[in-house]
Amino acid sequence: MNENFQKILDDIKSSTKTIKILPSNDAVKKRIREKYEINPESLLGMILENTGGIIIDNWIRFYGAGEVDLASRNALFPFDNLVVAEDILGGLFVYLDNGNIGYFAPDCLELEDMEIHFNQFLYWCLHGDTDTFYMDYRWKNWQEDISNLNCNEGVVFYPFLWTQERIEKRSRRIVPINEIIGLEFDFLKQISEAKEG
Repeated sequence: MNENFQKILDDIKSSTKTIKILPSNDAVKKRIREKYEINPESLLGMILENTGGIIIDNWIRFYGAGEVDLASRNALFPFDNLVVAEDILGGLFVYLDNGNIGYFAPDCLELEDMEIHFNQFLYWCLHGDTDTFYMDYRWKNWQEDISNLNCNEGVVFYPFLWTQERIEKRSRRIVPINEIIGLEFDFLKQISEAKEG
C-alpha cells in the first residue's frame, strides 16, 4: 500500500466519527483515469486509486472509484468544475477555479467558496465541527434515521430546502440522490429561463 495513503488511513482511524471506506472497482478506476487528469499522488488521486468512496457519519460522501463513483456523480453536475464529494441533502463539494473547495448549498442553490483547500476539507470532514455546519438541517434522531441509507440515496425535504419554511415544518423522505441533484438543477434552469423570458 502507498505510504501516503497509509497516512490518510491513520488520519481516518484517529477520527471520532463513523467512517466507512468502500472497496474500489478496477473498471470504474479505469474509466476515471481515462476521463480525468488527476495526479495519482495527490490526495484526491490517492482516494480515487485506493477507495470506492469514503462515507463520514453516513452524511458526507467523498467520491472514489467504486460505488460512490466520481465519474457518474459528475455527470449530474452541469458545470465544468469537478465535484469531489456530496452530502445526503444534495449539497455538493466542488473544486473551484482558485483551487479552493466550494459548497453548492441545497438551501440557496448557490456555489459558495469555503476558502479551504482539498486537504483541509478532508481534515475538516474527519475531525472538524460538521455538526455546527449542518445544525439547521439535522433533526432529532437523524443518526438513527439515516443509519441504513445506501450510497445512492439521500434525504429530500418538502417544502424543498431552497424555500423559506422552517426545517421543523418540513416533511422528509429518502429518495435516490440523483433525483435530489436533478431537482436542484432543474429548478435553477427554470429560474434562469424565467429571467431570460
